Amino acid sequence: MPMNPIMALGAGIISAIAVFSIAFGTVLAFPLFYLAPLPLYLAGLAMGGKGVMFSVLGTICTSSVLGGAILAAPIAIGYGVPLAMTCRRALEHRTNPDGTLAWHPVGSIVAAMTAFGAGILALGGAWMMLRTGAPTLQESVASFLSNALAAMAERMPVDTRHGMAQELARYFPGMAAASWIVMHFANASIGQSILIRAGRNVRPTDTYSNIDLPDWMSWLLVGGAIIALAGPGDLAYVGHNLVIVLLVPFFMLGLAVVHLQVRRRGLGMPVLVVFYLFLVVFGWAAFAVAGIGIIEQWVGIRGRFPAGQDQE
Repeated sequence: MPMNPIMALGAGIISAIAVFSIAFGTVLAFPLFYLAPLPLYLAGLAMGGKGVMFSVLGTICTSSVLGGAILAAPIAIGYGVPLAMTCRRALEHRTNPDGTLAWHPVGSIVAAMTAFGAGILALGGAWMMLRTGAPTLQESVASFLSNALAAMAERMPVDTRHGMAQELARYFPGMAAASWIVMHFANASIGQSILIRAGRNVRPTDTYSNIDLPDWMSWLLVGGAIIALAGPGDLAYVGHNLVIVLLVPFFMLGLAVVHLQVRRRGLGMPVLVVFYLFLVVFGWAAFAVAGIGIIEQWVGIRGRFPAGQDQE
């Protein structure tokens, strides 16, 4: 049975409940919170604009009931806007001269979402810098994190809490925005896979290892690096966090390179499982993967791999 507006509305309600599961502190709270956008993408990728509209409406209304109307704007910005951007671009296509359909490239979708996240981060930083007599941005973020830690771990010593908050504050805005982008891309990918298996997909299967980024992503990254290195005070702080956000597409491109190498050498799924476990345990490895993505974007290394066993 094809998805209809009522089902899309229900998907939005389920998504909102998953978002608020984090407030109950259960073992499944974090996985549910991270998978909260999945029902939205199932509706949006299956129905297009109508699915986006009804699912986001369900999420906003349910969130308003559970947490108050003040949450409508954050929900719309954090879930509705990226959902609409992604689904619109994912379902865009043109007809080639030979009659085949050319779909919007995945890399362009990732780049657009990253630019949106970086823009929100930059605007938020600019707004906070315009406040008169306020502490620095890093001090403001550290204060927020210290209060959050106090609420979550009341028995934590004050000195330990402040020290942890100061350390986390250095890159917290960038890491939070980067995690948000990865969360949306992961849920969109999972949603598309589910729809393909169910035979309800509109867009055909993509080969992830063939992802390409638009050239302007490199210029954005260079611009963020210049701000981070040459900017004074708060501007440099914003620049450092912008670089983290702008590395996300290159991290995904680096993953594509790794996937292609594993596939062509016929190493199989166990190698990828070990690789992803390594990424989870050693967070710094993500920057190495992003470095591979930058090299691929600027030099091009996928075409230099031996053909080997080119299997999906």
